[in-house]
Amino acid sequence: MERLSVSLDEKSLSIIEEYLSKYNVSKAGIIRKALQCLKNMEELREKIPLENIMTYIDYLANMEHIIVDVAHWKSIFSEIGKGSEKFWDEVYKIGEAHTKEYYDKGLRDVEQILRYIEKTNWYKLNIDSENSYTLILTVSESSKFIKTFFEGFFSKFPRKIEISEGYKKIRIKLI
Repeated sequence: MERLSVSLDEKSLSIIEEYLSKYNVSKAGIIRKALQCLKNMEELREKIPLENIMTYIDYLANMEHIIVDVAHWKSIFSEIGKGSEKFWDEVYKIGEAHTKEYYDKGLRDVEQILRYIEKTNWYKLNIDSENSYTLILTVSESSKFIKTFFEGFFSKFPRKIEISEGYKKIRIKLI
């Protein structure tokens, strides 16, 4: 072992004190854990941007979202096919409900919202212009689902939004 002397400000010392009893280790043990955590985060950041990691945590932390394999996603929409009117009404209403949730998170403009939802892997976002976006769908069978969700989501948006469906694409345009 090598001995290291470190000067800490009050905030850093307070954090160490907070974790002493939680982990039942010495101050040096807390520093070692912190360094391992930093190393783990840096390794993750090489694979995934921190913004994505934080979004994944936000989606999953409250147990309101799930992770679904793309093959499952495809099979779900293949099975749904046309779907019932009740199903599509629910998807639309869920979109409406998400508007307030995302607004509360500070997501206010269309690009911010589309970038945030892009992390669900429903689509890859292409920015065509300042007011025009193309969503390249991961699974073409999900097209009606994603379009209906966004129709509900943007139904009460301050600006009028046009949403159109193409082959394996959804186009969103601010009017």
